[in-house]
Amino acid sequence: MKKTVLVLLVVLISFGTLFAAGKAEANVDAWPQDAVTVICPWAVGGVADMVNRKAATFGVEVLDKPILATNELGAGGNVALTNYLKNEANSLNLIFGAEGAFSIAPNVDGSDAIQFSYDDFVPILNLYSSIFVLTSDASLNITDLDALKAYAQGKRLKVAVNGIAGSEAFLAMALAKDLGITLELVSYNGANLALDAAAKGETEFAISHQSQARGSVEGGILKAVVVFDEKGVNNEVYKNVKGVGEYGYSAYFRNRCFVMARKGTDQKIIDKVRNAYLTILQKPEIIAFYKTLMIEIDPIDGTLMDKHVSSVASIVKANI
Repeated sequence: MKKTVLVLLVVLISFGTLFAAGKAEANVDAWPQDAVTVICPWAVGGVADMVNRKAATFGVEVLDKPILATNELGAGGNVALTNYLKNEANSLNLIFGAEGAFSIAPNVDGSDAIQFSYDDFVPILNLYSSIFVLTSDASLNITDLDALKAYAQGKRLKVAVNGIAGSEAFLAMALAKDLGITLELVSYNGANLALDAAAKGETEFAISHQSQARGSVEGGILKAVVVFDEKGVNNEVYKNVKGVGEYGYSAYFRNRCFVMARKGTDQKIIDKVRNAYLTILQKPEIIAFYKTLMIEIDPIDGTLMDKHVSSVASIVKANI
């Protein structure tokens, strides 16, 4: 009798295990069962925030559920990325990331305070690439690095940046090192806020996305000094602005913004989100929107994002 009961228990447990496994698999197949929240760790009104909100309007169309775009600020994105670790794999919450948090912050002073790493996340798809631009108070009439170096002699320049350990902050410090000048970083919770500070005269310089500086440059409040890329740009706003690479400097990279899930998230969910965003990026409305933001559609996958994070980390280590 005892043997019969034991056999029945083993069978029931086996069926229960199979049922539980099947139920979990069904949940993965049915994902998302409710609205998906995509967290932007940076300021409202910034490029990443605007891309997040615009892409979210296609949520029901591509995922059959709404996409909710939200923001969580603090420490240049580090607060949101730390808090995101409370999510389990296959969560309905996703988050944006960039090279600042994973390539720069871990390699500069204060890195011991960071409670997350790139390995805590699964990169799904890069949404755009952008070229940062250094702008100056127009009254200074600084439009190239030679003029900047001459002006900086004997001075301590104030440069507005998004976060003290983000991409903009590193690029500013690396450029100062190359030029042999001294600067003071003034940190804001968003590149758009940093740009506004320079436009208001709170700082002499700012590093931001091209689109954020556009109005101030067109209005004659700020002037472009250099872009952080191998070659310069020449468009309707930025006329023949040289890239730092053309001066012989190597501390530059494209800013990339990728959507991520929690480590351990099922590949079916990763593929579903990736395909959803690939569909969104092909929308004529999105293509036109990106053009106004002066950013490029750049849907690289996880492998190439890994290489980007590693490449920028190498640039940081070579320039600190």
